[in-house]
Amino acid sequence: MTTQPPSAPYQAQPPQYPVPPQYPVQPQYPAPKRRTSSGLSVTAFVLAFLVAPVGLVLGIVALIVDARRPDRTKGLSIAAIAVAIVMVALAVALLVIWLIGSVIADVACGELAGGCPNRGPFF
Repeated sequence: MTTQPPSAPYQAQPPQYPVPPQYPVQPQYPAPKRRTSSGLSVTAFVLAFLVAPVGLVLGIVALIVDARRPDRTKGLSIAAIAVAIVMVALAVALLVIWLIGSVIADVACGELAGGCPNRGPFF
């Protein structure tokens, strides 16, 4: 019986790639401090919807106070001022429209012979 020599192990191994260079570890910086809104800004924003002139004044005060402190954001104060200005402008526009309508109604009723019957106190 002839025995064959054992076969050689797998000779063609995959090529060994060089190890990639190791870069130095970057220093870890602390997380930036969290900037928050002040309670005055939040109050100004809420009051800008409810009582616009008060919200406008508080928004301006909050903007001035928040500008002096680096840990406070000014975004909510600016939003309160913008909302208050829009609400005041809307109120003024509605008042002007109401006044113009009232004047037009007075002129129209004055031209009628008997006046305007059943006129309420507001129109």
